[in-house]
Amino acid sequence: MNIKSVLFVFLFFGIIAPSHAQLKFVIEDFEGLADGSSPSDIKQNGIFTYGNIKSSIISKKDKQLTYLGDRFIKIEKEGKIAYGGWGKGIGLNIELDPDQDYLNLYVCQPANIKNNLIKIELQEDDNGDNKYEKEQDDAWIYVHKFEPESPSEQPSNAPIEWELISIPLNKFKDSNPSGDGIFNINYKQGKLLCFIISFTNSPELQETSIMENTKRTWYFDFISFSKGSLPIGSGILSLPSPVAENFCNIGAWSKEGNEANFSDIATNFEKTFNSSSDKKLGVIHFFHPFAVDGGHTQNHYPSIERINKIIHQGYIPMITLEDHFVNANPKMKQPNLYSIVEGHFDPFFKEWADEIKQVDGIILLRILHEFNGDWYPWCVVNNDKNPLLLVRAFQHIHDIFKEQKVTNVKFIWCPNSTSFPQEKWNYIMNAYPGDDYVDCIGLDIYNGAGKGLPVWRSFRKEGIENYFIVTQQLPNKPLFICEIASRERHNNETTPTQNKAEWIKQMSDALKSDMSKVRLLTWFNEKESFKINSSPESQKAFLNYIIKDDFFKSGTNYISPLLQH
Repeated sequence: MNIKSVLFVFLFFGIIAPSHAQLKFVIEDFEGLADGSSPSDIKQNGIFTYGNIKSSIISKKDKQLTYLGDRFIKIEKEGKIAYGGWGKGIGLNIELDPDQDYLNLYVCQPANIKNNLIKIELQEDDNGDNKYEKEQDDAWIYVHKFEPESPSEQPSNAPIEWELISIPLNKFKDSNPSGDGIFNINYKQGKLLCFIISFTNSPELQETSIMENTKRTWYFDFISFSKGSLPIGSGILSLPSPVAENFCNIGAWSKEGNEANFSDIATNFEKTFNSSSDKKLGVIHFFHPFAVDGGHTQNHYPSIERINKIIHQGYIPMITLEDHFVNANPKMKQPNLYSIVEGHFDPFFKEWADEIKQVDGIILLRILHEFNGDWYPWCVVNNDKNPLLLVRAFQHIHDIFKEQKVTNVKFIWCPNSTSFPQEKWNYIMNAYPGDDYVDCIGLDIYNGAGKGLPVWRSFRKEGIENYFIVTQQLPNKPLFICEIASRERHNNETTPTQNKAEWIKQMSDALKSDMSKVRLLTWFNEKESFKINSSPESQKAFLNYIIKDDFFKSGTNYISPLLQH
């Protein structure tokens, strides 16, 4: 790396990673894309080009532990006309603070170009119609000037040399006077509609020399927002180093729990790796719906004997109490938040609480999970889009346990890593029941849980947004990933794409750096594509980067003290 690339962040912003710095949102890391030979691959991920610009994805496979991962985008310009650029459609409410936040991107510029400039644009939606209109909305721009490199610094056959550009959002200027003139990209006001990089001869870029009839190539990677400048390690390509006191326990769920064979969850998961490691799970996860017999009478109560068995074997049970009837007629009306708040199921909750307080140890109890999705009857979208109903229902169930004098339960509030739909009312903190009602915070993170051929997202891209929210706003609550899995690639997907084994490796890297406050990783070991041994490569990756890594602890000695308060 040439010295100017390293010093840019120091000299322009004074410091690389202030103590409060934290990765906040990933616009694009390109890990889910192939080489672009299929235009639908890039388009499906919201990436576009215009003018005389074309794009492709490069897979470098350098096996370095870096922010850049294994893929980046190549942007090429040909011909005399300078007009053109590329960007990514976003269309999300993101909580950005222009006084604290930075836009970050890694760039490799064309060599030997004098006064090479790019315009970076953030388009926002001020009037709430989910489209950019010059007559209504603001566009925030920043023009970055690259310093030219001499031939001695950048020979024609030199490898790609990356610069990290970190730009404070307060340096972006409003280019559209028709908007309201306020940077209001957040969860309550405006969406971030689009991120655009332009190569153009517009007035603010008149110095550029890319009008020449020559081919120019740029490379871009890991475009993100952070609170403070992007936290990095010993070099601009390095992930932050692990903090000594941080750790992560391991948990699992599998279908044996559906038959109350809770011990088999741990046994079968651990024996997958026992020939190479004696590391034990810390948490066993299982689900308890209202009923599983296809009826509409709540009758499914916990098996105290079997729960005590796994506690005596040295595990912590995590139970997801699901307020619906499994295997019921699809036309049957399921419970909703109104029916919970109105007390229709109070007798069941009271009896359930009386049973669970007989257990010989601590129970992690997850209720009303993934409320910011659209697939459960208790989801906010299915309850008049009113997050306060979720708050009231959570508090109502909690209060019943308190009235029954249950003291061995720790309540988990657990949103999904991504909200569906992405709307202001579905902001997760709108549905937070309060510190007096929540003991632990959960997140569920899936790569490829949708129908058909879901868009592939890296672990960090999928999980970092809500991780940032809960660790910033609820810093004193233990944070667990209660469900996590990645699908395998399908046979009709191209080979340059990131595979599940690489996804697991990046997950390990992220949990030791940008997401190091996670204290529990619970694998959802079900569905052929999700299973940890769905391929020899995936099983090996989990063994090497989770089981054999000392950051991920065996048993309950590390996690148990978090549950004693």
